[in-house]
Amino acid sequence: MNDASNLGLTTNMIDNRESKYKVLLIEDDFAHEALILRSFEAHKQYQLTSRHTLADARKELTQFLPDLIITDFRLPDGNGINLIEQFFQNKSCPIIVMTSFGDESVAVKAMKAGASDYIVKSDQTLIELPGIANRVLREWQLVLDNKISLEQQSRLTAIMEATPDLISIADIDGFLTYLNEAGRRMLGISMDENINKIRLADFHAEEDALLIISEGIPYAIEHGMWKSHSTFISKSNERILTSLVLITHKSEQGNIDFFSTVAKDIRSLHSAEETIKYLAYYDTLTGLANRNELLKQLEHEIDRVQRNKSHSALLYIDLDNFKYINDSLGHPTGDLVLKKIAQRLQSKTRGEDILARLGGDEFVVILTELSHDSLEALNQARKVTKKLNKSIARDVFVENMTFNVTASIGISMFSAGTDNSHELLRFADTAMYEAKKAGKNQFEVFHKDMSVQIHRQLALEYKLRKAYSNKEFVLYFQPKNDAMTGQICGAEVLLRWNDPENGIMAPGHFLDVLESSGLIMDVGDWVFKASLKQLANWIAKGIWKSHQRLSINISTRQFQDEHFSSSVIRLIEKAGVPAQCVDIEITEYSLINDVKKSVSKMQELITKGVTFSLDDFGTGYSSLSYLKNLPVATVKIDRSFIQDITKDKSDEALVTSIITISKNLGLTVVAEGVETKEQLQILKQYQCEYVQGYYFSKPIPALEFERLLCE
Repeated sequence: MNDASNLGLTTNMIDNRESKYKVLLIEDDFAHEALILRSFEAHKQYQLTSRHTLADARKELTQFLPDLIITDFRLPDGNGINLIEQFFQNKSCPIIVMTSFGDESVAVKAMKAGASDYIVKSDQTLIELPGIANRVLREWQLVLDNKISLEQQSRLTAIMEATPDLISIADIDGFLTYLNEAGRRMLGISMDENINKIRLADFHAEEDALLIISEGIPYAIEHGMWKSHSTFISKSNERILTSLVLITHKSEQGNIDFFSTVAKDIRSLHSAEETIKYLAYYDTLTGLANRNELLKQLEHEIDRVQRNKSHSALLYIDLDNFKYINDSLGHPTGDLVLKKIAQRLQSKTRGEDILARLGGDEFVVILTELSHDSLEALNQARKVTKKLNKSIARDVFVENMTFNVTASIGISMFSAGTDNSHELLRFADTAMYEAKKAGKNQFEVFHKDMSVQIHRQLALEYKLRKAYSNKEFVLYFQPKNDAMTGQICGAEVLLRWNDPENGIMAPGHFLDVLESSGLIMDVGDWVFKASLKQLANWIAKGIWKSHQRLSINISTRQFQDEHFSSSVIRLIEKAGVPAQCVDIEITEYSLINDVKKSVSKMQELITKGVTFSLDDFGTGYSSLSYLKNLPVATVKIDRSFIQDITKDKSDEALVTSIITISKNLGLTVVAEGVETKEQLQILKQYQCEYVQGYYFSKPIPALEFERLLCE
């Protein structure tokens, strides 16, 4: 696959890819081959070529390079290890290995050799191969992205050199360490002149230099950025009015590393008054109206529909997964994509319509002068929105790279009787989020039921804030038991809300609101502190043993906080508990965005003695490659697989495979949701070490759990 053309790979892109992915299937069992080919028939983005021996496969590989290889491990003329090692060494494409039931140890060898994933062959798993292929290709893309991100460093430098604006970097003393070509031209500094003894302040008009020193630098140090107008005086005494941004760059420890400056020559604008007006009402990146101008234009449109008894529509547009582009390639590249999208929106709207950029990747379109008939006006708005969705979803070509960007759009209709511009924006924003929930790359029209849902959510958020203030949250504990002996080897901390109206409530009733409101940070911090306090109490009483571990769930937002590791270490030391007694449960989703940074955070805590458990394994990305690369000590098999383990052979095969693979990789396994003796017997048969569930105990308050510890 071409590295650049696959940036931004998503499941939606896989399903709608114009050129097909070439897949080489190596399988000598004709029945299995036929089943696999049938399973891929409905997935038109794949083009399969099948071979029955390693020799034939190698011949085929001399003719074309596949995007994915799916191979049986045992073949008539050998096994796939050599083929895997050959491709892993060249990093040519991902490989999925198929093994027979009972060959898990062989699968481990394949994974260590470089296979991207493996499956135990059954009718069900072979039917599910297209979905596995989608995931493997997404994960392969993450590997490619690391390579591409290095290549982008030189491209970003090229972008800075090509921009018409002055861009500079200065050390903490103000001396330049970098000045782009446009900046040298603006100030009259030759390309071969050493800039290391030059301060940018030397080229400012005296009054501007004083303002930057007395106000700009202190403000930028405190707030990160300072914006103003400033006049430069070049070596030829030319006065250049600029729009200037001064940015402070700090280290993780909060120390100032360097300053950067971006200055745009704005002399071409007719006057300083026009410049100020432009900056106040228009987006400098896209040239579209900004939020201030949008609100002013929206008020005018509300007045117009009142007078004319007509209809208009407000479209709230949010780009899907745009953060991926900014995070992986940087904001300069993201800005170029945003400019392309803005141009497309302009090309698909009428001159009388109003188009604005709210900021980030959010745009708004006001469709004016729609039909006087409400139903016809709605149909017109839907027609335009479909056209915008289709236009945005076309490939975007920037800097020799290809991006696929989609958008979720919310529609809010308005007519006579509407008098609140902020409410209109909120309605359209709500409909946009409904479109995202429905799968993205589509639109939703706001209706009153959505408003009811908003009010319900706001009411629950208010109650939760009050619950936090009133200390209504409590901790429950569910034991983890040794599967063979039944003895307690630890416990998981579980959050409960003691609601004065409804009694004890599980997180399923309120966790999503905690997340969306940001309360999860405060509540999560309380859970950690309260858990450690309870642990310290049990240790002091002598009822908590050194081999037992207390598992505390951490939300994605908590884990992604840059101070997470240092904060946890500080809390453990303050509580005075051994770090070896603390286990942190985290989901795969928390780790997927930046595996390298996640591993660094985890290692910092592991060196102190803290362990990590991978929670709900099997329900997320569930790639065994994570088990190889992440420093987790424990895998928790999700309860959904344990529930039917006694009657569903596929679930049994999956659970036993996870146990075997995990143990071969040196990991401990905990099975969640064990409720019956029959389930326990199967888990013991396959040597699952630990279990958790109602068979031993439901989650219980601290005092009740304490009695279990004393038994």
